[in-house]
Amino acid sequence: MSRFLLFSACLLGSVQISLSQGTPEKIDLNDPNLKFVDGSVIPIPLEIFASLDKLGKQDWTKQIKDREIRLDTNRSRTAMLFGLTVSEGFIAVQAEDKDAVRRIGREVLRLASSLGVAGSVEEHANSIVNAAGKSDWSIVRSELDKSRQTVLTKMAELRDDELVDLVSLGGWLGGTKVLASVLQGNYSVEASDLLNQPELVKQLRVDFGRLPERAKRGKVFGQISKTLKHLESLMRTDIHGIISEGKVIEIALSTKSLVEAIYES
Repeated sequence: MSRFLLFSACLLGSVQISLSQGTPEKIDLNDPNLKFVDGSVIPIPLEIFASLDKLGKQDWTKQIKDREIRLDTNRSRTAMLFGLTVSEGFIAVQAEDKDAVRRIGREVLRLASSLGVAGSVEEHANSIVNAAGKSDWSIVRSELDKSRQTVLTKMAELRDDELVDLVSLGGWLGGTKVLASVLQGNYSVEASDLLNQPELVKQLRVDFGRLPERAKRGKVFGQISKTLKHLESLMRTDIHGIISEGKVIEIALSTKSLVEAIYES
């Protein structure tokens, strides 16, 4: 397995933050709470996703887009879509949007089926749909993460390591897009520090570059490489130690453009 950073569903879930309590913490690759598996980094899931609550009251429904996911034979793209979809699921939980969560639960199963691991995910997907109907959001979160972890585990067992990497990258990208969008509408110097992650993005970029060429077929994968390089630059602080509002807007636009390209490619 490569040293790709297998972050949970999203960047939002990879930082312990509180906008009302000073400068947020950054992702620390040396954090003892991170679990290393075959050289990869997997943050502990449920505690991490609880950090979404610490963003405070937001209109999370603005971050949810009801779209039809078009599948094709490109399993690498499907893996990215799976990560993006799970990421969206956590945002739908924040919005307490029952319909969106149910839809995402069904999409999780459909994407898992396309990856050849539906049997392992079906129970989790059904639990997501049922728990959403009861507004049991803690269960939805738990089952979303179990779905993600089950797919990662099964892909690793099948030695589809590049797909493991791409599921995780998709989740990170989806979360980063949402985070940047939220900060774009609610900019503050303190909050912008959440995007101060140049070393993380550098590692993501380097490890993506090491994936075999067979895993990067299609025009969108060239865009991924370019976007990661651009984000690495954007996520560095200026001489005053901040990420400007202009950079936050550019991060939001870049990540949104890439996410749309993955869905539409």
